[in-house]
Amino acid sequence: MTRLLDCRALAARYMDWAAREVAAMRRPPRLATVLFRPKQNPASLKYRDLILKDAARVGARVDGHEAQEEEELIALVRRLNADRAATGIMLFYPLCAALRDEEVMDLVSPLKDVEGLHSLNLGYLIKHKRFLDEARGIKCVVPATAKAVVKLLQSRPEIALDGAFVAVVNNSMRVGKPLGLMLENLGATVVKGWHKTPREALEEAVRRADVVVTAVPDPAFRIDPSWIKPGAAVVDVSFSGNVDAAALQGRAAFLTAPDNRVGAMTRAMTFVNLVYCAKNAPLRRASRVPVLG
Repeated sequence: MTRLLDCRALAARYMDWAAREVAAMRRPPRLATVLFRPKQNPASLKYRDLILKDAARVGARVDGHEAQEEEELIALVRRLNADRAATGIMLFYPLCAALRDEEVMDLVSPLKDVEGLHSLNLGYLIKHKRFLDEARGIKCVVPATAKAVVKLLQSRPEIALDGAFVAVVNNSMRVGKPLGLMLENLGATVVKGWHKTPREALEEAVRRADVVVTAVPDPAFRIDPSWIKPGAAVVDVSFSGNVDAAALQGRAAFLTAPDNRVGAMTRAMTFVNLVYCAKNAPLRRASRVPVLG
């Protein structure tokens, strides 16, 4: 029997946790959202609106910002870094700018980086560092989508990550790279594939995998259902769908549904990260963490 990995239900639990944390704070956290050329990025506009709804549910405040030119974007991010009222900063990628997304990620203060994409935060992930200050309970921030996938898999005790063979079909900075590190930190053996991976090599990895996570943005990309190992867990992060969920019924042990994917969990993890950023205020005041750029 194939069981559902219920992203919405688990996201609701984390949003409730974030709401309780915010309610206990003397001052609600304030999230600064940054859209670059929003008229050219309707998907980012839609995602920003979802973030606004989630913020209202959690009790966090949101300040919306927009930039039309790259110089304006850089100046805005630096101003928000210095703004004590801004607890966290969220940019909507891909920026579709001449500047590489990875360059802009490193302009955001790592202590306000609710997406966990600054090189410093990724470096902590490489070292499996969980706390910036363990004595004070100040936790490190990690990329929201990758964290969402891990929490989703951990929500089912039947899915053993320690010792598992995992195929991740994505190699991006927001999903594949950090997810591979997180799963390795939990004892899994991870093989990543992407658009440059020969199809026969990708097939071999997926056939061996106890867990398959796929996040290929190309709507034409599909994983052959026959590749999935009977009893495997399959997480489809892609918007258009990389797997035929109906064809995997009775084959996969656990599966995300086309109308219940990881997006809700990603947003929930963003607000968990915002809570973590709100709690690192003592480090911000002490200026203990450097900012690149």
